[in-house]
Amino acid sequence: MVLVEVAAVLAGIVSAGWLVISAVRTVVIPRPDRVWMTATSFELARRVSKSLGDRMATSTSRHRVLGAFAPSVLISLPLAWSLGLIVSFASIFWGLDVGSLSDAFELSGSSLTTLGFVAAPTLATRLVAIVEALLGLAIVALMISFLPTLYATFSRREIAVGRLTTRAGEPPDPVEFITRLDAIDRLHHVGERWDDWEDWFVELGETHTTFPALIYFRSARAGRSWLSAAEAALDTAALLRATELVPRTGQADTMIRSGYLALRAIADFYGIEDERDPSTAGDLSVSRKDFERVLDELDSRGIAMGVERDGAWRSYRGWRVNYDNAVCGLRELISDEPSHWIRKRSDPVG
Repeated sequence: MVLVEVAAVLAGIVSAGWLVISAVRTVVIPRPDRVWMTATSFELARRVSKSLGDRMATSTSRHRVLGAFAPSVLISLPLAWSLGLIVSFASIFWGLDVGSLSDAFELSGSSLTTLGFVAAPTLATRLVAIVEALLGLAIVALMISFLPTLYATFSRREIAVGRLTTRAGEPPDPVEFITRLDAIDRLHHVGERWDDWEDWFVELGETHTTFPALIYFRSARAGRSWLSAAEAALDTAALLRATELVPRTGQADTMIRSGYLALRAIADFYGIEDERDPSTAGDLSVSRKDFERVLDELDSRGIAMGVERDGAWRSYRGWRVNYDNAVCGLRELISDEPSHWIRKRSDPVG
């Protein structure tokens, strides 16, 4: 019997340590770190919410269902850690001979919640109860500090997404973006926007790998999406570079590079296929026909381009290949709305 009690104490210590490390790696450590418990919770919830979302009759209902799972999982993680600690310390208390297994669970729950409705009988169990109480308080403190940080990051991301919709429509469309800038005579000043988007992408790559759950946090409105906004901004810059509608200043080049590095960092975290070598790349998700359709739409809106289309396609394709796999893989992962390219295929008249 002594061996069983020793094994129970050791098992409780190991499991409690694993849970604490899981919580610290999820909330505290500022680096891309795939935590099994956190990743598994989000993946299971993602699959369930996707299955439910696919059954919704409207895009608004689907957006509401898909948007609920990430905050729900995030809120439930402290509960899971707490329940795990109660079980772990119950094993320790039982091994320290506090009585029956039921008595051990009562003492563990009393200690973690610091309610004190059960007193530890010995000095050793009192010390263990103090440790459990401190861990319970630490989890609460971690979440109190973590959630505001997470939602502040989310808010900053969404401000830029909202600003883009005023210029590029909702959902955002590069043709709409270019047309509106041209209409207010700001097309040649678009570089000012690229500086802001470069900063946005740098923060995106940092925050969405440090706190990977953020990719699942959806915008409040169904027509908005951080990924669609990222793709629209990158495609607009790539189109302007390819068609030479604005003078080359280097701002677009730098923004596109910061964008595909950020998206690739997020995609790498989730194991999404690497981008292809531009010199040997096969077909992109964007075809030559898609590209021609966009150029025709720009022409129909009075935005003339003085470049040869074959060269423009090669130029655009050379930019797009840097972020194509990342955008497509992340879109499938988060069940995002179709890209502006797909929308144009289903509505070719624009």
